[in-house]
Amino acid sequence: MSALRADHEAVVRHLESRVHHVFAKPELAVQALTHSSAKEPDLPCNERLEFLGDSIIGQIVSEFLFDHFPQYEEGDLSTMKSIIVSAKTLAEVAHDLELEKIIVLGRGLTEKRSLPRSILCNAFEALVAALYLDAGLDRTRTFVLDQIRSKIDLILKDEHEKNYKSLLQNYAQRTLSTIPTYRVMKESGPDHRKMFQVVVELDVKTYGPAWGANKKDAEQKAAQQALEALGVLPPSGGNGRPPGE
Repeated sequence: MSALRADHEAVVRHLESRVHHVFAKPELAVQALTHSSAKEPDLPCNERLEFLGDSIIGQIVSEFLFDHFPQYEEGDLSTMKSIIVSAKTLAEVAHDLELEKIIVLGRGLTEKRSLPRSILCNAFEALVAALYLDAGLDRTRTFVLDQIRSKIDLILKDEHEKNYKSLLQNYAQRTLSTIPTYRVMKESGPDHRKMFQVVVELDVKTYGPAWGANKKDAEQKAAQQALEALGVLPPSGGNGRPPGE
């Protein structure tokens, strides 16, 4: 690392401690953390690495979703991927890695209290490319999945809650050649706080019942119970009683 300036050596040391990888080409690490506002003739910025890193992250996430979620159709996979590789998610990962402490910036940006999300996102993408060029795809895949696995779990949980009916319909059409139907079984409570109990009927079987504050919410919960009963989703421990009972 003797060819690097002292301040750049500090950048590389910090980065290596966070990535758990010693760079054979430390200049790649420096370039990955160099914003365009700080580039010099002998110090290229991270824009080209950012371009490459974006594609690498997309490939890694696509493979992960394809391998781990065979019940998802192309549209669902695309939705998941777009959220996982969003600037918001990648900026959060960059923050977790404390990249904002070592990004090389021009004078104007160093005076800002907090960095824009785009700079953090771009730095993480460039870092992924630098690691790929220095250590190869397998090491990079492990690093990326380690960093975003918790984000994937949160995002998938959130998407499941929004898309139980869609997931059940896709599953039913693909595996049973039919579609689910929903039926309101009961209504409970005063008009301003009415609750609805719904079951879902699929292939001569009934799943549920599930309660919700409106029919749509109850249908989503009934679909969730059906997916759990069919083994598509792990059990969550819900029941068919109104809240509070």
